[in-house]
Amino acid sequence: MISRPLDGRWLAAAVVVAYALVFGMAVRAWGTDRAFLAAGVPTVGRHFSDLYVFPAAATEFAHGGNPYLSNPTDPWQRTYNYPRVWLLFMRYSPAAVPLFGFGLAAAWLVILGLSWGRLSPLQGLLAGAAACSPPAMLALERGNSDLIIFLLLAAALAGLARGWRIAGWFGLFFASVLKLYPAVSFAVLAQGGWRRAQGWLWAAVGGLGAWTLLNLDEIRAIAHNTPTGGPAISYGSAVLFSIADLLQQERTGTWAGYSSHAWLGGAAAALLAGLMAWVGFQRCSAAPTPAFDRALAGFQAGALVYIATFILGSNFAYRQIFLLLGLPWLLRRDDAFPLPQARVAAAGGLFLLLWANPQWWLPLIALREIASWGLVALLACLVGGTLPSRASPEDAAGNQV
Repeated sequence: MISRPLDGRWLAAAVVVAYALVFGMAVRAWGTDRAFLAAGVPTVGRHFSDLYVFPAAATEFAHGGNPYLSNPTDPWQRTYNYPRVWLLFMRYSPAAVPLFGFGLAAAWLVILGLSWGRLSPLQGLLAGAAACSPPAMLALERGNSDLIIFLLLAAALAGLARGWRIAGWFGLFFASVLKLYPAVSFAVLAQGGWRRAQGWLWAAVGGLGAWTLLNLDEIRAIAHNTPTGGPAISYGSAVLFSIADLLQQERTGTWAGYSSHAWLGGAAAALLAGLMAWVGFQRCSAAPTPAFDRALAGFQAGALVYIATFILGSNFAYRQIFLLLGLPWLLRRDDAFPLPQARVAAAGGLFLLLWANPQWWLPLIALREIASWGLVALLACLVGGTLPSRASPEDAAGNQV
């Protein structure tokens, strides 16, 4: 009888449990806030703080108010910055937030492991380390809604891998309605060829376009109310400009206003990503394959979310959890993809981005910025290289996957 090698996900779970035990000892010795700070996560006074905004907004709407303008029930007086559709299912009292937050954290860890599929022992150790990184801990500590979007994307990709195209499409669509940035994940449908995917893609464009037009005022209010974190806990094309402003203020005591030109960073990031995606597409694109590769789809979805949100400006670091969807493909060794060096470099850049935390030592912010911009280039090249070519016998045939 041939013994099956150990599934590395057990090692990933062991890393997470060991980290949790050490963190628990730190909490007992130092208190919760100091333990989180040692883990690279600044707290705001209450844990799962991002979950309080939903019952507060529901209360304000019920009383005839407008939480997009004023949300006084929220502990931090934060205005509401989500579509109202969230309140159809985020229905709980403020007293239930801790229980809901713990349940959401547990669900995310379980679904993360399931989304990875079978891992080698080394992959499992690295994956476990990524799951304990400061951005992941920040998402869990805040109880951020990106955890829910992650669950929806993982479920949609699992459905597509099983051949449930309608269910997978609706999963991606629902995630995109809740937060617009998951719309870039529809690109995973192109795995079976552009001809086969074009109907689904046009349906996504039409559906999301109609929803956006119908809710344009709401979306404007959301964009206005959505906060950006300080440079130490953020990533994106605008962060460099925020850093420049802070350095100028520290040196001279005056605010230079570099952040008003942050659109230049977005334009540069978009140009960089576009050029690198074209390079990857020209070098590596091939005929579509009949089987849906879930690991590849996880990489494409996570990488595209990172690239798109990076271009848009400044994002809290917890949004980097979507990059964890791509770990199995980045760490895959038995693949004939023609850019193995780029995959290794992207994996290294990913871990550098996750663990070069300025909360521990402020100069690490320079290393993190290098890693974040480098990842935009590497991930865009790899995404471009994994997209199927338009002209291929399989694609032209238009057979269903």
